[in-house]
Amino acid sequence: MEWLNSFSDKEQAAIIAAIISAVVSIITVFLKGVIDWIREDRHLRYKLKKEYTFNQRMQIKESLAKSKTPLIQASEELNSRLKNFSKNIDKNWHDISEDEWAKPDAYYLVSFVYRLLAFFYWLEKAESDIYSFDFSVAAKEEKVYLKYVQSLRNFFYDSDLLYPEFHIKYFKKDYPFFKNYINKYVSYMKSPDGSLISYEQFEKKIAENHEMIKPVFGYISKIRKESSNQEYNIIISFHLFLLLFLNKYGLDYHYTSREKFRTLITERYNDLKIRKGLMNFFERNKIVDEVKWIVTDLSLRDNSN
Repeated sequence: MEWLNSFSDKEQAAIIAAIISAVVSIITVFLKGVIDWIREDRHLRYKLKKEYTFNQRMQIKESLAKSKTPLIQASEELNSRLKNFSKNIDKNWHDISEDEWAKPDAYYLVSFVYRLLAFFYWLEKAESDIYSFDFSVAAKEEKVYLKYVQSLRNFFYDSDLLYPEFHIKYFKKDYPFFKNYINKYVSYMKSPDGSLISYEQFEKKIAENHEMIKPVFGYISKIRKESSNQEYNIIISFHLFLLLFLNKYGLDYHYTSREKFRTLITERYNDLKIRKGLMNFFERNKIVDEVKWIVTDLSLRDNSN
């Protein structure tokens, strides 16, 4: 800084002030550039995140719509059979020997199996649609739908519903509704192009070879209106949950009123044995809020301790 000595004190002060001002201006411009870059970068990140979330949600909604409507239809058809079954279970229309399955008199049992497996087929489609996208960014409505789909799919093989109320070995190989077995049954229901086979095609198929789905026929045939009957406990619990699924996502004519729901339990479904396991199942699947009618009318909280 020796060159400053050639200037007077007044001139030196002016020069230093000018240098400081220039440095401050440069720093200000630099900081403004950095701040603007950070702001633009954050804005871009926010914009991209919003666009990603929006696009994922739109794709999730559109994809779910493809399987949602047929799943609701399959649920309604199965619900119709279960309602009829609850009225006529003691007539044993569903208890038909294997050598009669391909005959006209077996319609009730065969159509029962078809509706159940068609329901599983569309559940698989719904689950496949769900996991095709980043479901962590899904809207709350889709996340609730996912809970219903997963719970419906798990219902027949959940350990809380099978053990210990019936004192069975949970991993007993001949239990027909473990997840891998259900996947096998669904494959039986597929045509070569992957679509669901019609009921007429199903009838022809079981007449030719029904070995793959034979356990399902056996399961339904064993249902008896007895609190000690495992199959009965599972099917009626499932029916109640299916009704609430239809109430949530079905059309107006699918809706079961509060009074009719309570009457169904009081008059036909009040002998349930697996109340504690059912409450555990609802809590673990985080759907207690969605099944308040079941919890209340079956007094599940009273049996959860």
